[in-house]
Amino acid sequence: MLLVLGVLLPGRMFLPTDVLLVDVLTSFTAQYALLALLVALWLLWCRRWLRSAAFLLLLVPEIFSLFQGRGPAPVGEDSITVVTANLFESARAVRSAVAQAEALDADLLWWSEFPRDMDPETRGRVGALESRYPFGFEMPAADGRDLRFLSRYPLRTRETFQPPHTTGRPALKLTLEVEGRLLTVFALHTHPPTSPWSLEARNATLDWLQQELARHQGYALVLGDLNTSAFAPRFRELIEVSGLDCPSPWRCAVASWPSFVPILLTPIDHILAGGGAEVINLRRGRFTGSDHFPVVGEVIFRD
Repeated sequence: MLLVLGVLLPGRMFLPTDVLLVDVLTSFTAQYALLALLVALWLLWCRRWLRSAAFLLLLVPEIFSLFQGRGPAPVGEDSITVVTANLFESARAVRSAVAQAEALDADLLWWSEFPRDMDPETRGRVGALESRYPFGFEMPAADGRDLRFLSRYPLRTRETFQPPHTTGRPALKLTLEVEGRLLTVFALHTHPPTSPWSLEARNATLDWLQQELARHQGYALVLGDLNTSAFAPRFRELIEVSGLDCPSPWRCAVASWPSFVPILLTPIDHILAGGGAEVINLRRGRFTGSDHFPVVGEVIFRD
């Protein structure tokens, strides 16, 4: 067990980023850390001091990472509220997401797996919410589901990236004018890495994102279901290459999936920023009925 946890905790920093098994197994770092702690405490209780210390040593990099982070946000800094949610093609989830958006008075909303067919009541509630967002749009994705982006700020440009040889998961690059500032928003819903071809498709989108961000100058925001845990080596590569602001996966992500199995929760839905934009007050939204929790954050601009 010590060897396995050693590979999956500190050792994951050296694992390859393009291997399916690595991507899946490293997604559950929080669970492995808890297991290592429980084993260490049990060994302490059994008075096996050296073995207990060995398991505790596995946690040192995680503890160090946990306390890495940025300083407090400037007092009085203006912010915009951003929400991303995968709605599981569920009318129930849509109604809950609408209620949360209204309660939060969100400025930007990105919804994936939005059901194409809805009952009249749900459709009416969605329409009433959309009337508050003059710069939103919807677009088809996979069969029976859509993508929806709702914005209170003018949309200046819109580009689409589609991974080669795949359909149904376009990535969007949007330029918004936010109170005189240009904010580039990357809204994504990548393929889940459940097979070699879907891992390749997801990584193609992440490669595109990295390249776009590496040469981008100015405020940038990334949001959506990236199907990439913040603890996975592939996520670390994304942060290093793109320059996104994420000093620690423990600080820049919240566990969001699978909502139906809380013990396995891992952060695969993200709100990330860079180029002078910063995400503060990142948190998990209320359960909607989807297999994903929404993710909510405030975005500030450090001029």
